[in-house]
Amino acid sequence: MKVYCTNPNCPDRVNDASDDLLTNFNRERQQFCKSCGMRLILEKHYLPLEILGCGGFGITFRARDFHLERDCAIKILHPQRQLNSSQLQSIITSFRRGAKTLSELKHEQIPSLYDFFNLPEPNGQEQIFYLVQEFIPGETLDQELARNRQLSESAVTDAMKSLLEVIRYTHNQKVLHRDIKPSNIIRHKLNRKLYLIDFDTSIRRELEPGIPIDQSLAIGSLGYAPLEQLAGRKIDTSADLYALAATCIHLLTNRHPEEIRLTSSTRLLNGAWKKYTTSYVSPNLESVLNRMLLVEPVDRYQSAEQVLAALNNNQILTLNNNQLVTNPGVAVKSPKPNRHQKSFNKLKEISRNLRPVRLVFLSFLVLLVLAIAVILNFIINPPLAKYFSRGEEALIAEAQAVSTIPECRTAYDLKKQGMEAFANSNSPADFKIAEDAFFEAIQEFQKAALKTSSTNNQCEVDPETWIYYYNSKAAQIPSAHNLPTVAVVIPNLEKDRGNALQVLRGIAQLQSEQESAPILQILLAKYDSKQKEVEYISKQNIPGELKYFSNSKILGVVGRYTSNNIWQAGDVFGANQLVLISPTSTAIRQSLLDSGQQQPLNKYVFRIASNDSIAAEDLANYMQKNHQGKKVLIIFDSQDIYSESLKNKFVDNLKRLGAKEQNIIGCNLTKSTNNPQLCIDKVKQEKVEILMLAPSPNTLEKVLNIAKETKSKKQNLQLLGGDVLYDLQTLDLGDAAGGMVVAVSSHASLANSNFMDTAKKLWLTKDLSWRTLTSYDAGKAFVKTLIDLRSQRNNNPTSQQVYEKLKAPNFLVPGATANIEFNNEHDRKQLTGVGVLVQATYNPQSDKYYFTLLRPIPNREEQNNP
Repeated sequence: MKVYCTNPNCPDRVNDASDDLLTNFNRERQQFCKSCGMRLILEKHYLPLEILGCGGFGITFRARDFHLERDCAIKILHPQRQLNSSQLQSIITSFRRGAKTLSELKHEQIPSLYDFFNLPEPNGQEQIFYLVQEFIPGETLDQELARNRQLSESAVTDAMKSLLEVIRYTHNQKVLHRDIKPSNIIRHKLNRKLYLIDFDTSIRRELEPGIPIDQSLAIGSLGYAPLEQLAGRKIDTSADLYALAATCIHLLTNRHPEEIRLTSSTRLLNGAWKKYTTSYVSPNLESVLNRMLLVEPVDRYQSAEQVLAALNNNQILTLNNNQLVTNPGVAVKSPKPNRHQKSFNKLKEISRNLRPVRLVFLSFLVLLVLAIAVILNFIINPPLAKYFSRGEEALIAEAQAVSTIPECRTAYDLKKQGMEAFANSNSPADFKIAEDAFFEAIQEFQKAALKTSSTNNQCEVDPETWIYYYNSKAAQIPSAHNLPTVAVVIPNLEKDRGNALQVLRGIAQLQSEQESAPILQILLAKYDSKQKEVEYISKQNIPGELKYFSNSKILGVVGRYTSNNIWQAGDVFGANQLVLISPTSTAIRQSLLDSGQQQPLNKYVFRIASNDSIAAEDLANYMQKNHQGKKVLIIFDSQDIYSESLKNKFVDNLKRLGAKEQNIIGCNLTKSTNNPQLCIDKVKQEKVEILMLAPSPNTLEKVLNIAKETKSKKQNLQLLGGDVLYDLQTLDLGDAAGGMVVAVSSHASLANSNFMDTAKKLWLTKDLSWRTLTSYDAGKAFVKTLIDLRSQRNNNPTSQQVYEKLKAPNFLVPGATANIEFNNEHDRKQLTGVGVLVQATYNPQSDKYYFTLLRPIPNREEQNNP
């Protein structure tokens, strides 16, 4: 297990310790850091197990409290910048004062304080200050934002009201937080409540109307704190309300408030944020947020009660002596009404005398305004505009490590700069700016990847940034306007993020080979369950497409991930003579579902991965050789083309090899979705010794839970599986996954040296998925056709010509592991190295499981040449 050193100056915090530290804790048994000698068990009962976050003045750890047998959060004081003695003393005083303040706050949405102490560094020269709090399991709002890209108005309003109740309480206790921002708000994963954390920067509000802050050091976060706070001037309750409004704007726009402020002509956040929203924001919420963000504190709301009243749309009751009287009767100073407001007030007075007419008129006016807003939104933001990108938008959510690894945060910020430059480009010089930003982002990603390579919270090199970098370079060549496009469709669900990244790595690696003389552009698209992205690609009509690429025809498509998705889209693309090359679909082309309906795959669909007949044969041969005569339970989903296909072929091969029918048992997860226990019970009842897992992507998690449960009761149970099992979720089973044999299309250890050398350069690793290899090969097939057409002096190829090239009997191009050739059905020809078995194997050096190639490799040439 990993234990973390809390010494701020330690060169290597991570320490290996025996697992019995958690199970057999001994108060007198101390552990010391291998790098600096710092004690690892704090106060003889706190054991730091994970870094939760790093800020300007502290580092927070998740730790185990052995006395109370619970997790807790430990924050240490650790200023990261050079401070003079006066500034450092101010930080220490603030930290101590924050601890005392936190101990006095009792609110269900504020973590409780458990302990506060200080310890000497190993050299004894400095003290380290520790604050121990209640641990809140869940995600911060910035992590939530990274997954969802932006939050809806209703979600933001609910969050705002919840946090206003917390702020109302703290202000009534005369406490100002001073650092409200998304990373200091956690949504509990169980009760879903929002918790406000990091009160170590809080301050008691003893003076009115404001508090003088140490002039030498302003506390607060850039973009969230108001200007008077950052300047070190005195602040009041409106400073926390300003920070809350800035937080809400970040959630609504997915843009950092400071970025919005700096791009505003007025250099103010107030009013400038609205143009960055892509969904509807009501006038009432817009008005409330803008008032919270006014420059002068006296012009803002002065209490949480006033903001809550305004959100409930009952802000203005009367106007007396230039005072807005709000519920519950607190007077707030307001600017005098201008001449437009006076005219509006006169109209209101007249309308009171015509109440029935007024109601009809207002209703009509509201409907008219809404209709206009909908039409304008449709024009400005066409449907699915966020589902396509050449470099304008991020279609992949940020890594979780972004909140704890500074280089990772910097990388994603630079990526955003590149995307903004790309979106506003209309000349080669503009795209050069985007290229430079993307390249800087890649350098930061590589730093972060090296820094986190040995941790579970990794910040990997982002393949989407590489793709946008290569697209930016391609856009600068003279023939950029006519450069053909290949669309790459990736999964859009968070649970499939890892698979999407694997596909994009293959595409980015393909582009790296064309860097000096690009052959094509890449258009990324997200899968849509209603096939909207298929419709737009087929019609060559991409929402939000830059005019710069209006002449770039889409000549083919890579992706759509699952076999079900491929079957759905094949006929649509085929009707438009557009080739779809799938790197991941493996179901038999003539597939039968349990309904008995036969669904042949469209001829315009070519496939790179070895199909289920090969996978089923390899798994059956393995079982026959190593577990002959034993009972097997097959878990499958009869409503999924891939799952049903693999199951049927596996059964056929077992029978061909002489397996008895009574030894082959099925468990249809579709029919027992609400009760996976039926499959678990069958293992025991039927005395099963082999579990064959053939889930659909949608039932993968349920099947893994079944595997974990059954393996815990029967250690010698042999697990077999199809390529859907080649997933980090499978390896996360740990010992339960050990020995599992999975049939996949290929393995990185079979890739040629040039491919692996490039992979090491791009990704700083050679641990690549088979999906990366097949995605690379899919793109390689398109490149081959375009090069051949160009050699024939065809500078304006059509999608039909691409199809004719691919289906030609002599089509051949070297791939990552083997040649790319297609048979008469447009599936990949059977070749040695295409269709292999891998096994989940434990690596003691990294304390992890990996999929390693299982030898010998089946000789496919013998099957082709009997």
